[in-house]
Amino acid sequence: MALSFPLPLMQLILRATTPSDRGVLLLSLASILTFGWIIQPPPGAEVRVFRDNRAVLTLDPAIAQRVEVPGRLGPVTIVTEEGQARLEEYASPRMIGTRTGWISASGTIAACLPCGVMIQMAGERSADDFDALAQ
Repeated sequence: MALSFPLPLMQLILRATTPSDRGVLLLSLASILTFGWIIQPPPGAEVRVFRDNRAVLTLDPAIAQRVEVPGRLGPVTIVTEEGQARLEEYASPRMIGTRTGWISASGTIAACLPCGVMIQMAGERSADDFDALAQ
């Protein structure tokens, strides 16, 4: 019984592979998707704000807000919304913390080292997730 697929790519794949090849491909794809789903970090429950390695503030990432924290080079704005957080810097020379973009997974960090400000998404896995802190 011949299978007919509307896509030429599927017809090409069916002609170029044996049933055991397709089984191996499906098993590999299922393994990759399952592994990717398993290792996905949980979303953060709170945003911890550090200034010179000292916790100064805790924010709820689910609430849309903009908070200014005094940095060494000037104020640094922290934005939270829809379970995410990011740094908006104004006086940093390279704006690397800003280029980190939105962080949402537990344990992820965005930092502006010249300003001395760092934000961390904290959640189930983020307690003491730092390898090291430098001053």
